Amino acid sequence: MDQAKKNKQFMMRYANAMNNEKNRNREFIEQWTTDQKLVEHILFFDQAFPGYTGEIEEMTAEGNKVIMKMRMKCKHEGYLGNIAPTHREFEVSAVAGYEIDNEKIVRTWLISDQLDLMKLLGLEKDSLTKP
Repeated sequence: MDQAKKNKQFMMRYANAMNNEKNRNREFIEQWTTDQKLVEHILFFDQAFPGYTGEIEEMTAEGNKVIMKMRMKCKHEGYLGNIAPTHREFEVSAVAGYEIDNEKIVRTWLISDQLDLMKLLGLEKDSLTKP
């Protein structure tokens, strides 16, 4: 089996594991990645949107890199920075790139539509600039 296919299988196992909120703790996450930015992002996102789930819509791989388009189902139950919980449920899309070495994520980048997220949370532009 070629490396790209192995990495796609690894990422499927990772995505399935992260869909279980009981697994979203530092110790478990670090079994999958050495990228501390990814660890912090997952912990931050889980604090703001506990119980979120992600569905992979598309995945491509080449060599040691995997790109995934995902749809996240969330409910805003915790603070998002200084934004109080809105208790709104919504779905939002994101695209993430992963570099994998020896079945560990070593580097990650993420693109999401943060303006859309703010709209889905019902926040107006003015509320984001006021203390």
